[in-house]
Amino acid sequence: MKKLMLFFCSLILIALMFGALFLSGAIYETSNKATVETYFFQPDDSFLRRQATPKALTDISDDELRDMLLSKYITEYFYVTPDVEDVNRRTAGKSPLARMSVVKVFESWLENVAPKIEEMAQKNMLRTAKLISVTPQAGSDKYWRVEYELKTWERPNDLAISPIVTRGEMYMQIVFKPGIRQEFREHNKVAEYLENGGDPAALFMFGITDLTTQDDE
Repeated sequence: MKKLMLFFCSLILIALMFGALFLSGAIYETSNKATVETYFFQPDDSFLRRQATPKALTDISDDELRDMLLSKYITEYFYVTPDVEDVNRRTAGKSPLARMSVVKVFESWLENVAPKIEEMAQKNMLRTAKLISVTPQAGSDKYWRVEYELKTWERPNDLAISPIVTRGEMYMQIVFKPGIRQEFREHNKVAEYLENGGDPAALFMFGITDLTTQDDE
């Protein structure tokens, strides 16, 4: 009788062992059936500022393209990140700002704006810039009045501190013609330029030949 009980216990243990092996195998096999759902991070509450299909150049009006390039210029002129290497790259002339400015405008930026940007970067400060409006300057057919807004976070990693918001004005002489610069029109140079990390703004016939600033707190 004792031997019979041991026999049945052995059968039960063998059955349990095979059951455990089967269960382990089933769990392992499900790994091949796993799926990953991909999502794009939406960077803003407004649907107008979320990622979408890029517009074709033919769908953008001349004024809209000019304002987009001007907005890019304002950003490049004022932005600050807590990265001194970024400042060094910009002051060395390796930036869209340098490509979109004549020599005297860029040299003025180097002398009057870049030192403050470098000081802010060393203090780990952050500043963003936004175009508010662009209108022809009264009494002039060459200059435009450009209003912008700056937001500055002076203390890093402190979300409890609100940014300092200031507004200012620029009076700019803008050279703009719709279309791509001549040197990029041949031999598929646009694709080559972009693949090498070039900034798209520098492709267009847009430049600042003169400017003055006026900051308002």
